Amino acid sequence: MPTSEEKLVLAIRKKREAEGLSIRALSAAIGVSFSTLARIERGEGQPDNNSKIRLLQWLGADAEEAGLGFDKVAFVHFRAGKNIQSSTVHTLLTAAERLVQSMGRRSNSPGQEVTEDNSPTNSDSLSKEELERAAAKFRADLGLSQNEPLDSLRVEVDGIRVIPLGKADCLEARTISQLRGKAAGEWSAMSVPLDPDNENWAVLLNDTHTVERQRVTLLEEFWHILLGHKLTKIARIADSYGRTYDKAEEHDAYYLASATLLPKAAIVAAVSKKRSSEQIAAAFGTSSELVDYRIKRLGLWREHVGKQIRLSSD
Repeated sequence: MPTSEEKLVLAIRKKREAEGLSIRALSAAIGVSFSTLARIERGEGQPDNNSKIRLLQWLGADAEEAGLGFDKVAFVHFRAGKNIQSSTVHTLLTAAERLVQSMGRRSNSPGQEVTEDNSPTNSDSLSKEELERAAAKFRADLGLSQNEPLDSLRVEVDGIRVIPLGKADCLEARTISQLRGKAAGEWSAMSVPLDPDNENWAVLLNDTHTVERQRVTLLEEFWHILLGHKLTKIARIADSYGRTYDKAEEHDAYYLASATLLPKAAIVAAVSKKRSSEQIAAAFGTSSELVDYRIKRLGLWREHVGKQIRLSSD
């Protein structure tokens, strides 16, 4: 009898060939690297759980027909490092279940009754102009001028309750200890829908991080929710846990968070006045790394670092 790994390889190859997809085309569609897919089809390696979840999601009904599937599934928004450990994903899943039990409808668990969005991962990103307009409107709605700093930890959004981990009274002490301890560097936030219609949310925020990092993290979560981004699937396969993510939507949420904290006009003016990244960060309550990201995305890095250009006299 074929193993689950052999079933996965056969199901992937069968569907890929039936749809006329090359390995490279499949890689682009689901966000698993070409080299990983090539090794899997040659039987020379196995995907990690994050990649396996994306592959099973792409297979859809074909996975079930092949006797493959998830042991446990939840849907959330998830801000974490790419190399997050299975144990940390499991702990966050436990926390999500507890948040819904305490704050949502009693009969629900995370992802229950959710209509899964099976659209391809790595969907089209919004244009830079669209992102800038959205960030500018967000600030305008808060009554902020272009030079005023925004403390996003004070922002209130209808239907969203922000819960710093240290104040999460509904979570077990063991869960909090794990997420604040050795796992603290692996995750930043998790947004959990509290009802099937995704109208009410709890955002669990990692308050062991610096205030500057928390500000951008929280805005990312707000933007994921406000833009209606598809939920991240976190699931158990055998004894390990993994997750999906959408690169384009992650990009948009982070770009919007940076643009909301660091308005374009203010950054353009600061660069023209030769302000350092540290000076700009201090003025707006962010990290200098976020300032550097923002300046680069605005195409102002050359001016910021003072690189002169000229035509040679030859």
